[in-house]
Amino acid sequence: MVVVVIIAILAAVVVPSWVRSARKAKADTEIAAMFAEIATKEEQYKTEVGSYLATAQCPTTTSTAGVDFNYTCNAATGWANLRVIPTDSAIRCKYQVFADVANTALTPGSTFTVPCTTSPTCTTVTPPTAWYYIMAICDMDGQGDGSTNTTFFQSSLDTKYQKDGNYGQ
Repeated sequence: MVVVVIIAILAAVVVPSWVRSARKAKADTEIAAMFAEIATKEEQYKTEVGSYLATAQCPTTTSTAGVDFNYTCNAATGWANLRVIPTDSAIRCKYQVFADVANTALTPGSTFTVPCTTSPTCTTVTPPTAWYYIMAICDMDGQGDGSTNTTFFQSSLDTKYQKDGNYGQ
């Protein structure tokens, strides 16, 4: 009986932690691959057209089961022009690209920073070149209520991606 109680206590502690780690790994894998794909396509688009391309948020909601990105997002503003090929047929996070021309302010939000000349990082910068940044939102607990959505950020000024404070919740 004591052994059963000990196993039950361990399961109550370990299983939620394991599930949280699995979700973090899925999100990190998807984000890293999709950010790399989107960044590559943005650079190709800029080479062809001369500017970066902003996109609508797509899919419009997060999904623990995954959404067919090609089917859902090709009709959304900008995505067909970028020719993004998702790394997985079932995308769980939602993505959006913001872009503008040189000498316009890049302000990704208070949680994220970009490289600047006055300090290692700033929350607003006005780059002398065109820029884009990618935002992704993932449902980290699978509840679908947005309570533990994590926002990820990457910009053309810094290829390292950042995560907000909900990561791992």
